[in-house]
Amino acid sequence: MHTALALSLIIPTKAGACTTAIVSAAASETGRPMIWKQRDASGEFNTVAYVKGEKYGYTALLPTTKSTARAYAGINEVGFAIANNLSYNLRPDSLGFDTDNGEMMAMALGTCRTLEDFEALLDSPSRPDALSANFCVIDACGGAAYFEVSDTAYVRFDVPEGGYLFRTNYSLSGDEGRGKGFARYATMEQLMRKKGFGFTPGYFFRVGRSFVNVLNGGDALRWRCSGYLYEHDFIPRNSTASSIVIEGVAKGDAADAGVMWCAPGYTPSCYAVPVWVAAGEEIAPIVSGDAPANKLAVEIKHSLSPFDWPGGSKYLKVKELRRVLRLVRKAERRELKAGRKLDRAFRKGGFDVAAVAEYNAGACERFAAFKDKILKP
Repeated sequence: MHTALALSLIIPTKAGACTTAIVSAAASETGRPMIWKQRDASGEFNTVAYVKGEKYGYTALLPTTKSTARAYAGINEVGFAIANNLSYNLRPDSLGFDTDNGEMMAMALGTCRTLEDFEALLDSPSRPDALSANFCVIDACGGAAYFEVSDTAYVRFDVPEGGYLFRTNYSLSGDEGRGKGFARYATMEQLMRKKGFGFTPGYFFRVGRSFVNVLNGGDALRWRCSGYLYEHDFIPRNSTASSIVIEGVAKGDAADAGVMWCAPGYTPSCYAVPVWVAAGEEIAPIVSGDAPANKLAVEIKHSLSPFDWPGGSKYLKVKELRRVLRLVRKAERRELKAGRKLDRAFRKGGFDVAAVAEYNAGACERFAAFKDKILKP
């Protein structure tokens, strides 16, 4: 056991950032490498947009459609994909954590084709200076790795063939005993080891809205609790702002065959829809622009946490949470099935942007029905 993980048993944490994972092609159900990111942030809004980068176009999770200088995660038209966790043990505390991690990812999406291109960018004097992150990266050539990056150095961890890696808010190459997210790391270790292989986007979205903490004895939603659940060190948390899974390019696929499954907003109250990088700006309106799915998820989140006093947002109404989760899971199963069917057709018969537009229209209709149902008292 890594020493920092062992310290999770005695160090209380207040992690304020993300949980990520990389799955190799051989460990996924579809034979495609995957990146998952559960994003936590102080801001509740994010949206999905297509950006014309310096060399390559890319689809990304952004703070707003008008702010393309940063990206939270994304995949470009040549199969390069990236996401990150903020790391709290790579830089001296005196430097703070006002980082350029988002600028780095936007630059990489616009210019990189391979992991080696990204490594060259890290070595370049033109890269952003203030970095403190675990960057998870995949490419269309079979590359999959974490890069633990500080202002002055980086360490690369390649994903084993047929395996996976994951991170929370500390770096294995950083200062031991410092960082955040140790309990989430322990939970991810158990959950992913239990699954082992055959990972799917649906699996990661289920993890992203599960209230499991292995240090507390398992799944809190299975406890006999009828009042309020106190949220602490679960993978979903009040600061959760989105969950995305990027499926990369399998051997024999077109370079732009990647798809990003997007659940923008508080993950327990929103479900995922697919966005194809080959479709360019043809993105489902519920997750792009002003992102109605994000707004609805935030509205529901606040209804689950009715107390406005300090710390009150960590108390969730259990009965209502269970109702919301049932509706979200049902809607997501339907959307994943429809999106997967269309994606298989593209991989077999070629991409069709008109089919994406038709799918997006249907997704909006289904979202409207979901909204009516979930907002009913």
